Amino acid sequence: MKNNNLELYHKLITKNAHISIIGLGYVGLPLLLALGKEGFSVTGIDIDNEKVEKLKQNISYISDISNKELLDAINTIENVNFANKYDSIENSDAIIICVPTPLNKTKDPDISYIINATEQLAKYSLKNKLISVESTVYPGATEELILPTIIKQNPNLTVGNDFNLVFSPERVDPGQNYWNLKNTPKIIGGITKNCTEIGTALYGTLCNQVVQVSSARAAEMTKLLENTFRATNIGLVNEMAIISQKLNIDIWEIVEAAKTKPFGFMPFYPGPGLGGHCIPVDPRYLDWKLETLNSESKFIKLSEEINFSMPNFVVSRIKNIFKNLIITNPKILILGLAYKPNVSDIRESPSIDIMTLLNKENIKFQYNDPMVKSIEIEGQTYKSQNIDSELLKNTDLAIISTDHSIYNWEYITNNLKYIFDTRNALRNIKKSKAKIFKL
Repeated sequence: MKNNNLELYHKLITKNAHISIIGLGYVGLPLLLALGKEGFSVTGIDIDNEKVEKLKQNISYISDISNKELLDAINTIENVNFANKYDSIENSDAIIICVPTPLNKTKDPDISYIINATEQLAKYSLKNKLISVESTVYPGATEELILPTIIKQNPNLTVGNDFNLVFSPERVDPGQNYWNLKNTPKIIGGITKNCTEIGTALYGTLCNQVVQVSSARAAEMTKLLENTFRATNIGLVNEMAIISQKLNIDIWEIVEAAKTKPFGFMPFYPGPGLGGHCIPVDPRYLDWKLETLNSESKFIKLSEEINFSMPNFVVSRIKNIFKNLIITNPKILILGLAYKPNVSDIRESPSIDIMTLLNKENIKFQYNDPMVKSIEIEGQTYKSQNIDSELLKNTDLAIISTDHSIYNWEYITNNLKYIFDTRNALRNIKKSKAKIFKL
């Protein structure tokens, strides 16, 4: 390891380094606070000025972090700043990229955010610095996309010697209380071995375990395997739910029975579709990369087809329920809009797809979500309704789309006529005045 890398290495392991984090969402903001608490000087960068101004006022926009938690964290950090410009890069020892990498309208990877972030940081001198990419990308992106962008504006620098570049995928699970940045093993793969060691020096101060892999490409693939594994297995159990419904079998009973096997089975659960920033998105990055190589993954495509068809299956079930009950002009209440319980994140939420489909069928609906106050569907704004006996009694069918823990299921089921449970949220309800339909 050269002297300049040794100097950076010691700065990182002794926590005397300044860290800039680009992107202050569900990944970047908790990471910034965690590094600050460890003793690092930190600057958070986000081009969304509204976010920056809120943080300067100690206002959190992330459900996992309350305003009090944000204020308490900031008060314990000796040097923390928030900015909508990249000026802090010049005096930073490490830069961590945590910008979103969603899909565009054609379901192809949208890498514009990460390209823009890289172009902006590359305007500054990156000599003796570490750049870590946590945003999900396709295998090879760090080496084929990010590195050339840096070198183009810094032609005299050599990666692994003059600066260091690693990929270290985020493993954040919003709403998760047990697994956090500290106790979740951290994957890291560098462009060179030196890069990996420098990256390990940083993350080793924060995480109990750092797992080194052979390259940035291997680290990128690791993240995609993790979420493709989940997506394909959810696709399998969703198809089993469709089959079970046709056979008049309770899929939830089947999964509970199957998971008693102490080996060879891992439980996954069906639902109204896939949502969030990772599971519906990450497999598409791998699939897209294969398409550029004139290849394909049949397994990924099949699971995507099943998972993305679930909102249609839910709406079809709803129409059949009304047909069998002989209810015309039904009034529907959707319970939960977020993609998973106890978060406010609606990215790729199947609830939105269900609402869109209901709208096309001219079926009237309202929704309640204590964490999502309003939403626009096809040009129309819907506001979250307060749950009270009047609302429930005037509802023909409630659909449990997201099972927030705040919901009082006993009260809800005792004031409804019919309820369609897509999440098995009512598994512990012994007596219900409402008739319960299950996915």
